Amino acid sequence: MITFKPFTDGYYDTENQLPAYLGKKAEAYFAREDAQKRSLGDRKAFEQRRTRIRAHFLDAIGGLPEEKTPLESVCVGTLDREGYRIEKIVFQSQPRFYVTSNLYVPTGLTEKAPAVLVVCGHAEPAKAYELYQKVCLDLVRNGFVVLTIDPLGQGERFQYWNPDGGESTVSWGTKEHSYEGFQCTLIGSNVARYFVWDGIRGIDYLISREEVDASRIGVTGNSGGGTQTAYLMMADPRIAAAMPCGYITSREAYMKTGQPHDAEQNIFGAIREGLNYDDFITCFAPKPAQIGAAAYDFFCIEGTLQTTERAKAVYRLFDAEDKVGMVTAEATHAYSDALRAGAVNWFRLHLMGKPPDFQTGEIAIEAEEALHCTTSGQVIGDYPNAATVFDLNRRQFEARGIERPCIRDADALAEFVVRMRACVKRVLDIPEARPVIYPRVISEEIVEGMRAEKIFFFSEPDIVLTAIMFADPGLFGKTPATLLLLDEGTEDIPKEEALIKRLVSGGRRVLVLDVRGIGGVKMRRVNSQDLTETHGSEFKLNFDAMMMGGSLLGLRVFDVLRGYDYLTSRKDVDRKRIGLVGKGTAALYAFFAAVLEPGFRTMTCEDMLYAYESVVRTRLYHERYNQRILVHGLLRHFDLVDLLPCLSEREVRFVRLRNARNEVVSAADLERGWFNVVGAQYTAFGGRRRWGIGEW
Repeated sequence: MITFKPFTDGYYDTENQLPAYLGKKAEAYFAREDAQKRSLGDRKAFEQRRTRIRAHFLDAIGGLPEEKTPLESVCVGTLDREGYRIEKIVFQSQPRFYVTSNLYVPTGLTEKAPAVLVVCGHAEPAKAYELYQKVCLDLVRNGFVVLTIDPLGQGERFQYWNPDGGESTVSWGTKEHSYEGFQCTLIGSNVARYFVWDGIRGIDYLISREEVDASRIGVTGNSGGGTQTAYLMMADPRIAAAMPCGYITSREAYMKTGQPHDAEQNIFGAIREGLNYDDFITCFAPKPAQIGAAAYDFFCIEGTLQTTERAKAVYRLFDAEDKVGMVTAEATHAYSDALRAGAVNWFRLHLMGKPPDFQTGEIAIEAEEALHCTTSGQVIGDYPNAATVFDLNRRQFEARGIERPCIRDADALAEFVVRMRACVKRVLDIPEARPVIYPRVISEEIVEGMRAEKIFFFSEPDIVLTAIMFADPGLFGKTPATLLLLDEGTEDIPKEEALIKRLVSGGRRVLVLDVRGIGGVKMRRVNSQDLTETHGSEFKLNFDAMMMGGSLLGLRVFDVLRGYDYLTSRKDVDRKRIGLVGKGTAALYAFFAAVLEPGFRTMTCEDMLYAYESVVRTRLYHERYNQRILVHGLLRHFDLVDLLPCLSEREVRFVRLRNARNEVVSAADLERGWFNVVGAQYTAFGGRRRWGIGEW
C-alpha cells in the first residue's frame, strides 16, 4: 500500500517542524519575559511580580495541603559517632504518608544551632547516597543540625514497591516521578506538590527539635534536590539561606538541548507566565542565595550565568547584591567536593556569621543499610497502611470532583453545548482562526484497485500536514467522505488496508490524515530516547507545550479540524455527509474534534480510552496512555462523558472502549461511568442521542 516517502515526497523538510514550531512560540514568550524583567525599576514593581509568580507556581502544582497534620515522628534507631550522632527518623508529612529521614546532630551543643535541610537528587539510595552523606557529614562537623529525607521513588520510599517481587513495578526515580506525575497532571496538580510538602514538613520537624534555632534554617540539594531547593525557596518563607545545585539554568537554554525534565520539573504555564529559573532565586530576595553549578553539566552553564545576572539585578533593588552568588565546579553533574565546600561555607557565613574558610577532605561514610529506617528497606514493606502519591492524588481528585449541571430540556442542552465547546477550546488551547487552506495534490495513482491522491497543506504557518485520499476509480460527483485517523497516520495504511477498502466500497472518499509529528510528517527525535517512551521526544515536547499552556493533543485536535476544512474545500465532497473515524490513541483526536466541529455528522471511535478518570483511579495504568493524550487539568473541567451532549443529533459509535489497564470496558463500568451520568445529569441529551456501543 501507498505511504509517503521521506521529506514529504521531496516537497518539504518536515522532520523538525514540530520542535521548531514550539521553539519559535517559546522565543516570543522569552522575549516578553525579558522585557518585563528589564523594566523592573523598583521594589514595588518587583514585589507585584513576585506575588503573581508565586501564586502561579503554587496553583500550577495543585496548591498545598490546607492542614499541617501531626508529624507523628518516631526515632527508630541511633548511630553514635565521634562528634555527632545520626537519628533515624520516620515522620508523616500527611496522614500515613511516611517520610524516612536521617537527622545528624552535633554532640556537645550548649545552645540552639542552625539547621540545614538536605534534599536528595535522583540517586537511588537517596539519603544514603555517598555524595549526599558527605554533604551531611561536612555540615554536622561544622556545627549544623542536618535533616536529610528520602524523596518519592528513591531510598526507602518507592511508591510502586512490590514486596512479593522485591522490586518496583514501575522503576525508581525519574521514571516513577513521571509515571505518577501523569496522574497528577490530569487533575491540574503536579507530583512536585508532594516533594514541596515533604520539604516543608521536614522544616517543621527541624523546628520542633530543641537543638534547632528556627530563625536559622538553610536548605540545599543537587539535581532533583536542586529542584526541590528552588521550589522550597519560593514556597516556605522560614528558610533563611539556600544553595540549589545542579539545577539552575534558564528555560531558553535548556529547552534547546532537547533534553527532558521529569514530571515534577515541568510547571504548567511557566513559559507563558514568565516563570523562569531566576524567579526561584529572586523570589527569595533579599535572603542569601547561592547557585551551585557544574561547568560541564547538562544543565547548561550559559543559562546559569544568565540567571545569576538576572538575580543580581533584583538583589540590587534591595541593596543586597552580596547576598546572591554562584560557585562553579570544574566538573560534570554531581554534588562535587567543590560544591559541597561552597555550601558549607555559604551556610557558615550566613547562618553562623563565621568566615567561609572551610575546606573539605576525605570522609568516611556509612553503609547504606545502616541508615535505613525500615527493616524491609521500603516503607511499603514495613507499613502496610502506608498511603502513596496515587492514593493522595486520587483523594485530591475526589475532593474537587467535576461540576455537572442538570440538563433537563432542549434550551439547557443547547446552552450547555456552547459552554462546553468553549471550555474544551480553552483547556486544549485551540486557536479560533482557521484560515483558508491552499492544498497541494502532488500525485495520483491507482493502488489496490483504489484511486489514491497524495496531498499536503498547511494547518497553520510552518506546520505541514500530509494526507492520502482514497476513492473508487468510478466515483464521480459530490460524495460522502470519511476522515480516518490512525495512531501513526499514513504509516499505518498497510495494516489498515481492509478498513480503508471497506469504507471506500461504501461509496465514500477516505482521507487518511497525518497530524503534526506523525506519519508523512513524522518528527525526528530530539534526544536519545525513543519518540514515544517516557522522557522521549514527545514527552519533552508535550511538557514544553504545557509550559506554554497547551498540549500535543490540543495541537493535533486542531489539525483534525483543519482536515475537516480541507474536505469541505473539495468540490467532490458532500460537506453535509462528512464522517470521522479514529482508532486507538487517535480516537481521542477524533472525539475532541467531533465535539468542537458539528460538521462531522458521523463518528466512530475504536479502542478509545473511555474515561480519563479511569487513569486517575487505576494505580498501574497501561503504558499506551502516554504524552499523546495528556492535558494539564483536563479533569478539573470535564471527562469524556461530559462531552457526549456535544454529539447530540449525530450518529456515533464506540467500538471496544478501553479502561486505564487497556482492557475492554465492562458493562458494569460503562453503566456506572457513562450511562448513569447521562441518565442523572444530562437527561435532555439522553433522549436525543443516536449512538451505540459495539462492533462496526
